[in-house]
Amino acid sequence: MVRQAVLLNLTHAPAHGQPRLAGVPLLLRGLLIAQKAGLEEVLILGGADPSRLLADKRVKLRWRWLAAEPPGDERAALAAARGQVSEDFILLFADSVCGDRALAALRQAALGGRLARVAVHPGESALPAAASAYLCSPAFLAALAEVPRELRRVDELAAWLAERGRLDTVEIEGRLWGRTAESARLAAIERELSHFNLKPSDGIFAKFNKLVVAEPLIRLAVKTPATPNFVTGLGLVFALGAGWAFAQGSYWWSLAGAGLFYVSAIMDHVDGMVARLKFLESEFGVWFESAADYLSYLSVFVGLALGLYRETGFAHHLLVGGLFLFAWVMSFILMSRQRRRVSGDNPTDYPNRVHVALEKHEQNFFHWLARKFYFLVRRAVLPYIILVFCLLDLRVLLLGWVTFGANVVWLLTLYNNRLFRGAKPAAPAPAD
Repeated sequence: MVRQAVLLNLTHAPAHGQPRLAGVPLLLRGLLIAQKAGLEEVLILGGADPSRLLADKRVKLRWRWLAAEPPGDERAALAAARGQVSEDFILLFADSVCGDRALAALRQAALGGRLARVAVHPGESALPAAASAYLCSPAFLAALAEVPRELRRVDELAAWLAERGRLDTVEIEGRLWGRTAESARLAAIERELSHFNLKPSDGIFAKFNKLVVAEPLIRLAVKTPATPNFVTGLGLVFALGAGWAFAQGSYWWSLAGAGLFYVSAIMDHVDGMVARLKFLESEFGVWFESAADYLSYLSVFVGLALGLYRETGFAHHLLVGGLFLFAWVMSFILMSRQRRRVSGDNPTDYPNRVHVALEKHEQNFFHWLARKFYFLVRRAVLPYIILVFCLLDLRVLLLGWVTFGANVVWLLTLYNNRLFRGAKPAAPAPAD
């Protein structure tokens, strides 16, 4: 499996002047994608010294930089790498955009006796004009001496070698957007990336929240210094505000609380995508997001119980609130334990893995019931339910329904743990 990459960086623009995608300079993004795909070392050819840019704490892989003259000459830059690379490598570009899944697939491809192979999407066979990535052997660099001197760009070199049967294409899964530094094209790619926030278990409410409501906020957040944990914290502030509004004990305050909780739920969609686009995923971020979700529920429904007691003076609302608090504690303990057992090497994938497991065993009534209750309590759906109940002034019914549902959820979670008894504990997520 390929361990290293060569990255052509033929721009001499300083870090602050480089094209950016989702707020990340393309050169830095290229290294972070390579790192996420499992590559261990990158040789950067040409451009200005990237030391300052790559001092970023997100960069964990090894990298080296070689100056290349004249600037902008791709063939000359590749010639500088001759003797620096002794094994198969992936050729990348500072202005190319691709996904980590595509690079991971390219790492496992075979050269098949060719000097190099160009990554293309399944079903494509023609040599792309501005390919995102190439799989190359060290002999590819040596063969440059045979190519006519007037051919200076990599795509020209590739076409010449392909005509002689020494280079071809390889179909891989994953996203390949080619090479571009145009702002309009980068903006379109950014919009497309934000659509990757969808999960297989997402229903119509989640899709609406993510694609219609959250997407503009995601694109705004990635252009600011805001971190995912800041967005999570902001969502928690809105949820605490919602709890305070519900605790005031009136119809109009409950509508305000429902609105604040809806904003909090949207922030829950934004933080995860900001983490992925900015390469700021972390074990702490996963824990903080989960804790913020539980604190949001606690704030809203305890606030609802206090508000109803304040408005009516009936103590049984406090009793119902106490039953909800008990269910909240049990759910937090059981789901936290289950998340560690189920999530494997990707803690953020916990909901999807539970969804798949329950769907696989849906013939069992309790697993079927768990799927239905899980749908009702997800943060994509619950804000709409709360808003409708508050508009109809059915807050007493809402509190009773939520308390009943919360107790059913922890009981079903306890029962469903039997599906994951053989699961291995999750590996730690990358640190901040």
